[in-house]
Amino acid sequence: MSVPQPSPAIDVLQDPHRVAAARRLFVEVPGPAAYDRLSGLAARLLGAEHAKVTLFTVRDVVVGGHGLPPGVVGGRALLTGAFSERIVREGRALAVPDARADETLSALPAVTSGEVVAYLGTPLVSASGRVVGALAVYDPAPRTWHADDVALLEHLAASVVAELELAAARSAIGASLARLDVALEASAVGIWEYDLRTGVLHWDERCAAVHGIEGPLEIADIDGMLAERIHPDDHAAVRSAMTEALAGPGEYAVEARALHADGTVRWTVSRGRAVQDSRGERVRVLGTVVDVTDARAEAARRMAAVQRAAAIAEVAAQLANATAPSELAEIALRGARVLGASSSALAVLDGTGPLRVHLAQGLADTVAAAAAEAEVELPPDAVVAELDDELPTQYAARHGERLLFRDLDEAVARFPQMAGIGAALGLRAMAALPLRVEDRPLGSFVVVWDTDHDFADDDVELLDALTAQIALSVSRLQADAERAAAVAAMAEANQRLQLLADAGRVLSGSLDIGEQLEQLADLVVPALADWCWIVVTEEQGRLHEVAWAHRDPARRDDVAEYVHRMATGMSDEHAARVVTRTGRPLVIPELDAERIARSLPDPADAQTLLRLDPRSAMIVPLVAAGRVIGALGTANGAERGPHTPGEIETAVEVGRRAGLALQAARLYEQQRDLADALQHSMLTAPPEPEGCAIVVRYVPASEGADIGGDWYDAFVEAGGALVLAIGDVVGHDRHAAAAMGQLRGLLRGIGYAGGGSPAEVLTGLDRAAAGLALGSMATAVVARLERTADGGALLRWSSAGHPPPVAVLPGGAVRVLDPGTADLLLGVDPGRTRTDHECALPVGSTVLLYTDGLVERRDRDLDAGTTALTAALGEFGELPLEELCDRLLGRMVLASAEDDVALLALRVE
Repeated sequence: MSVPQPSPAIDVLQDPHRVAAARRLFVEVPGPAAYDRLSGLAARLLGAEHAKVTLFTVRDVVVGGHGLPPGVVGGRALLTGAFSERIVREGRALAVPDARADETLSALPAVTSGEVVAYLGTPLVSASGRVVGALAVYDPAPRTWHADDVALLEHLAASVVAELELAAARSAIGASLARLDVALEASAVGIWEYDLRTGVLHWDERCAAVHGIEGPLEIADIDGMLAERIHPDDHAAVRSAMTEALAGPGEYAVEARALHADGTVRWTVSRGRAVQDSRGERVRVLGTVVDVTDARAEAARRMAAVQRAAAIAEVAAQLANATAPSELAEIALRGARVLGASSSALAVLDGTGPLRVHLAQGLADTVAAAAAEAEVELPPDAVVAELDDELPTQYAARHGERLLFRDLDEAVARFPQMAGIGAALGLRAMAALPLRVEDRPLGSFVVVWDTDHDFADDDVELLDALTAQIALSVSRLQADAERAAAVAAMAEANQRLQLLADAGRVLSGSLDIGEQLEQLADLVVPALADWCWIVVTEEQGRLHEVAWAHRDPARRDDVAEYVHRMATGMSDEHAARVVTRTGRPLVIPELDAERIARSLPDPADAQTLLRLDPRSAMIVPLVAAGRVIGALGTANGAERGPHTPGEIETAVEVGRRAGLALQAARLYEQQRDLADALQHSMLTAPPEPEGCAIVVRYVPASEGADIGGDWYDAFVEAGGALVLAIGDVVGHDRHAAAAMGQLRGLLRGIGYAGGGSPAEVLTGLDRAAAGLALGSMATAVVARLERTADGGALLRWSSAGHPPPVAVLPGGAVRVLDPGTADLLLGVDPGRTRTDHECALPVGSTVLLYTDGLVERRDRDLDAGTTALTAALGEFGELPLEELCDRLLGRMVLASAEDDVALLALRVE
């Protein structure tokens, strides 16, 4: 026979399929008797002394034999193990006439001992085609084996395998029958048989028990059985199922209700199949019956649970997308309708105030109809209910107690006011469940029925689940609202902070208070109001308009006209007067015509205000150092509405900052005017000598109100020569100004009385300052102009560390009178010798003396400034002297200059 061989890569003895096949047969071996008998038959037929049957799992085991010593069966085949292993490995018969002559076998202990000389074995092949063992005969003497001997042994081996397979099959059938019986018993499946030839129905014990009867039964009266044991409504179904089974494919299946003697009804499912005889005729029907009452109830419960879970899931998904509490009651009603509810309501706590009750369809329609009949107008969003204990809705919300009333009488017994409300709303049963998240009360969920309703455990579970989902949604919506409010408040606060920052920047960016307040008005609108105005008090107490703005540029002139008329025609009751008088802000949430008429007695003035259509207003004081010096007024139209608390607070702060800026500007102007007056009082007008023209200019620094140390001077000495001087005391404060005044006076006195050269005048000035202990350093240039015979002049000068003079000669040539090295500043070394320098000035020449503020500033050094000066003089040098000085200052001095500039220009005529 053909034996499947495994792949050469796999050891046949270790092949898991072969081992499994051998083990299956080995486990079911009933005993050695059958295999001893077959072994003995093989020995007698072949005339051998010994025979054995060996099964080979992971090792060889003797399961039967003939002529074997005691104890061999059941153990390993010690003598012939190597022979049987070879048979299993090769999968074919092994015939050995004389093992002693076979080199592969001669060394085996069984051969050398003389116990096995002749050997014939054949494989045992299972039904699956696997070699599972061997059947062998052997002798201690040599003999010749013929082909018939091999064929006979193979036939006997087939009998051994058949015996093994039969034992395994019997064991499997027995186990299956046992398992079947256990399964039938455990599942309470009854067996029935209907004999078509006799018409008798046989029920086993379990089948009878399903129908409420003890013991097995034989039923001859089928109609009587149906009438007594089967529900009348199911008789037709039972007969129809049997008729179809016999006439059709032979399959019987029906669901029917069994009637027990105690009056109970049980649901059963019967299945069967028609059985035929040898002629193909149907002779009986075999079937089973099982009680499915509990399964049906469980299936119904599961279906209800699935429906409830689906309702909750659907409601949860819809609740997650809700954007307002008014939507929640209607969404939750879809889940409550699984319980047959007619309507629902959602009551949400509004902070610490009353409940806001949102009604779903049904209740909403009923309440709306009642309100219409009573001619009562309902709120557009929700019904407001007082937070008390008079009704279930409020009670559940306040105390967190779940309230269930199966009928209206129960509700009225607990809450008497429900009598009238229940009758008006047409409700019977009611559930009020508290909405809570982490023990935080949010309100209540109310479900109503228009019929009585018993609350089963499943109903309560569904209501609790719906309530939990609603509570989460309410909490989410409240958190979203709070978050949105916080974001809006933060945005508004940031806008106010930005406005204050911008106001601070505007009010500190310039010393022109008019310009500042105009920019401030443009900031206030539209950040705080639709339009605004700013007025300030003058020294006489009159209000003067300084700035205004409107969010619509086309209405700006209308605001300007109103502010002008307001400033001149307002009464003492006008808000601007009230605020500047009291120093307190004034908020007018609703501006009416009567107030306008009191504030502006002249109808024409009032009309200018009415054209702007203000509906609300706010006026805040401009305060500085505890004194009101102006007012900021704002107004809104109907669309924007009254000012918010945040806007009012911001406006007050803007007014305070504007007041400080206004006060600072006023103080600066006063100090600047005082300093300018004092400065000019020290800088006298130049003389008007014959044959010369002199022009002087003084430009103070753009910032600060301190008196500077720059000065100029021109005078005619006693000998008739013209003396020019310019200087700059180190520093820029009142000390520098005082030193400047003293040095200028000393220089004028020394120069006029002494009549010495410029170097001598500077030396005398330096020694006098040291002797008088002025303690200041200064730069200066002193020059003397002496007329020459040709009508021109000779300029003799000396410099104490000061920028050099510049001369513009006839024809436009510009010459910087720089000797190369400058003498020391005044106040450093009074004993140091100073030097005079000379320059001829033809008629028409111009000499320019100046302080360093003209040529030096932060963005350029002295050399670059001097170059720019010579270029400007080359362009403007021949202009009239007054125009020359003005054009030069316009070119060289920035509006934001940080240093004073003194300039003295002389032209020889």
